[in-house]
Amino acid sequence: MAKLSPEDLQSIKDLQSKYNQTIFEIGVAEAQRIAIEDQLEKILENKKGLVSDLATIEKKESELIAALQVKYGQGTIDAETGEITPVQ
Repeated sequence: MAKLSPEDLQSIKDLQSKYNQTIFEIGVAEAQRIAIEDQLEKILENKKGLVSDLATIEKKESELIAALQVKYGQGTIDAETGEITPVQ
């Protein structure tokens, strides 16, 4: 029976090893992709909540401005000092 030379056998083993390592690395890359997608989904959910919070804040701001205009009249408020500069 014919037999491969040790060099040829080693070439086959080297290719098989490289093949197996590449398949393994593809699996690792896929696992990393899945983890990153999960993180992105969590970030997007968090952002959605923050955007909702922002809308609520803007609504409350509009309501406060309207109430202050009724109470003090039209003007610009200095948020640091509380001073109101009436609109001319």
